[in-house]
Amino acid sequence: MMGEIDWSFVIWTAAVFLSGFLLGRRKRADLAPPPDFDIGSLSPAVRVQIEDALKRNAKIEAIRLLREDSGLGLKDSKYVIDHWDQSQRGPVR
Repeated sequence: MMGEIDWSFVIWTAAVFLSGFLLGRRKRADLAPPPDFDIGSLSPAVRVQIEDALKRNAKIEAIRLLREDSGLGLKDSKYVIDHWDQSQRGPVR
């Protein structure tokens, strides 16, 4: 009994590992940047409001303003605001 291999256990373990690997790979692919977004397409008043929110470190408000004016989704809006904020603050040293 000790020398026998339980093949059903081996197959199930491999199936669970493979499915986890493939799901993790798909989620990493979802982190691609959104299509090019032109900040100039926003109304000037909204741009000022977003910049003010970023100066106050109110990113959630900035994301909300961008979503309302542009129609972007949450993930794309967060990506744009994160990069907008990073460009205003300059490179991290």
